[in-house]
Amino acid sequence: MRLILTVALLITLIAPLLPATDAADSDSVQILYIDDYSKSVRAGENATYNWTIRSLNPALQLTVNVSTDASAEQWSYTLATPSIILEPSGLASVQATVTAPFERGDRYDNLTVYLYVYEDSHLVQVSAVNADTAILGALASAEKVLGYFENPLPSPLDNEWGVFLLDIVIWLVIAAGIAFLLDGIGRVLARATASMLEKIIMGILRTPVLILVFIYGIVHSLDALHMHISESIRDSVYSIYSVIVVIIIFYLAYKIFKNVLVYYGKVIAKRTASKVDDILIPVVEKVGIVVIGFAALIYALAALKVDLTAFVLGGTFISLVIAFAAQETISNFFSGIFILLDRPFKEGDIIILSDGDWCEVRKIGLRTTKLFRYSEASIIAIPNNKLVNEKIANFSSAPDKGRIMMTFGVSYDSDIQKVKEIIREVINSCPYIIKDNPDLTPIVRFEEMANSSLNFFILAWLNDRADRFNTKDFLNSNIFRRFNEENIEIPFPQSVVHLRKEDS
Repeated sequence: MRLILTVALLITLIAPLLPATDAADSDSVQILYIDDYSKSVRAGENATYNWTIRSLNPALQLTVNVSTDASAEQWSYTLATPSIILEPSGLASVQATVTAPFERGDRYDNLTVYLYVYEDSHLVQVSAVNADTAILGALASAEKVLGYFENPLPSPLDNEWGVFLLDIVIWLVIAAGIAFLLDGIGRVLARATASMLEKIIMGILRTPVLILVFIYGIVHSLDALHMHISESIRDSVYSIYSVIVVIIIFYLAYKIFKNVLVYYGKVIAKRTASKVDDILIPVVEKVGIVVIGFAALIYALAALKVDLTAFVLGGTFISLVIAFAAQETISNFFSGIFILLDRPFKEGDIIILSDGDWCEVRKIGLRTTKLFRYSEASIIAIPNNKLVNEKIANFSSAPDKGRIMMTFGVSYDSDIQKVKEIIREVINSCPYIIKDNPDLTPIVRFEEMANSSLNFFILAWLNDRADRFNTKDFLNSNIFRRFNEENIEIPFPQSVVHLRKEDS
């Protein structure tokens, strides 16, 4: 606080000695010039300009609103205090910061700062001050090697041509040094127990990094020849350089995506039992390549200063048209994802479709699922969205053991106990039925006395549910044979029709 008061006191004492605007008798504020108002900055840097304003009104408080106006585009401006309360006969600082655009070549801007002075809410004065800013970038030191060192070459190369040649040679040496360093790191990694990831990344980075360094050196070496190269040519060179940088960056992104992310994704997928990653990784790979390519195109066009408005609108319209035309394919795609994640069935399962067809799942794709139809011994492809919305019985993936339920009928004059013994003997001789698990003991029951038969019910669990048909064949064949051997009659429905003849 003491420092601020001291500075204010000094300004008050020396204010009459400072250069100032010609204050008219009616002016309420005097502007004091205390800074250099013509500055040079590098591309992307800032320049700050300061003025001091003094109230000429000894009685009233003044309000000063500050605004800026610039003559060049792509520049940005910041005011430290857009609105100032100026006490009677008081002093205040006006500070404006100019940020240059990050562009190469000579660029100039004229900044105008407007001061609107209000007294009791009435505008009593409007004043304007100016400041000039120039972007010189590397051109400000074009006569120096790399922008920092004096040119040591004798005549006739003690000029910008000598600086250009030295810059090229130095950048070649820098590129060679980086190549030597990267090769050394590569050899160390090859001998050491470095991970495959480190070796892959080193192999990806070497060539693009060298190209970037070399092109950067060439482009910036051209600054030394700015007196011989027009601004339009320099702008074209920098635009081409920007496009090359974009291409190299997205090439690196593509190589890292493909050789690192996709590669390790496939390695992990081989170690898992799930088929989801095996199917999704190729899709992610293709989508990633398209996205990287599209992003590279957008950034390259932006580097060339192409208006992307029409391009984006056209791309949006085309995307909507494609999405509408391919909605069935998109539906099948997401249905395939749901099947892989929800896993109502998997490859190799036996399923029963809603129409009663028994099929084996051969391959689950992202658009269709291929099934082997037992009834016709043929391969059919069913769209995934149909399978998702269809009632399907999975014969293979039930949590319990496979089991069968069968019913046999014998005549009313059969010995019930004898029938049960025969059925149990056949079950015990069947190799497909579980017999050593007390919780899964086969069940044989006298179920009902039907119209023409005594019905016996069988419930048995299987070692493998794939043996369901073999088990039924075994039981039917052997029970029929034993019933014949034991003279147990197997009845069949009969109808007796009596014809009544009436006398004429």
